[in-house]
This record gives sequence, structure tokens and C-alpha cells, in this order.
Amino acid sequence: MATSANEWTAVFSQGSDIASANVVAARLDCLNIRTSHQPHIIRDRKIVSYGSTALWIHAGARHIRSIQASYQSRWEWTLFGDPQPFENLETYKAKKIPDRFPLDSLNEYCRALGIERDNLGFYGSNGLLIEEDTSNWPHKPQPVRGSEGLNGFV
Repeated sequence: MATSANEWTAVFSQGSDIASANVVAARLDCLNIRTSHQPHIIRDRKIVSYGSTALWIHAGARHIRSIQASYQSRWEWTLFGDPQPFENLETYKAKKIPDRFPLDSLNEYCRALGIERDNLGFYGSNGLLIEEDTSNWPHKPQPVRGSEGLNGFV
């Protein structure tokens, strides 16, 4: 999907298959910014959505920086590469891992890179939708209730 900035193309994925965007960026030898945010949701003592906030920066095929706070079997904190000028390194000292890289920080970092991730007006009206057939998936995705999902969307 084109963006109003005419400098970016946005690729959205409901899953983790973003390989095509990475391959295109590597072949074009251009900047590739990948972000991800899922709220951590527990319902009836079961995890419905594993929380994660992440930013990956690549220049062509070169991995420049990764920042990720994610819940796998426990909260994990991952940093790779040199800090970028726009990063607030003080937040990384927070005791609770999810507080080290909240959604507000992800959106702020994207703005510093020229991407208005949390502004729907930033994205153009033309796009291409590719849908995956999920009818044979062994485990169907659980829907997230409206208020739960909105907390992590923007």
C-alpha cells in the first residue's frame, strides 16, 4: 500500500509471513522498517494474545537494529545493533520488560524515520490484498474482543 509520504510502501500481515517485503527491500537495496505490536491479553487465565512490541531496521540485506519486548513463555528483551539517534535509551532501564518499549515509543521511533504508523491518513487509498486460505489450519485463530484489540492497534 502506498503512503501519503510517497517515500514508503506499507506491507501489512496478520501473521508473521513478511518474507516477501524483506526480499524486495534487499533486492532494491533500500531501507526496510518492520514493526509489530500485539497486546498481551489473558482471558480466563489463558493467554489469548502473546504480547510483543518490536522494531527491525534493515538497509538492503544488512541488519541495522532490532528492538523487541515479547512474551514467549516469559517476557524477553532483545536488542541488536547500534542505538539509533532517535532512541530513548532511558526507557530500556525499566524494571518491567513491557515498559521498556511500549507502543508509544514504537510510534515515536517510526515518526523519527518519517513513518506515521499510528495515523490512518498516512496510508493511501490504493493497495493490494493477498488473502491466505486458513480453512485447513489445525488451530483456528481466536478472535480478540473489540476493546482488547483496539488497545494494540494504534
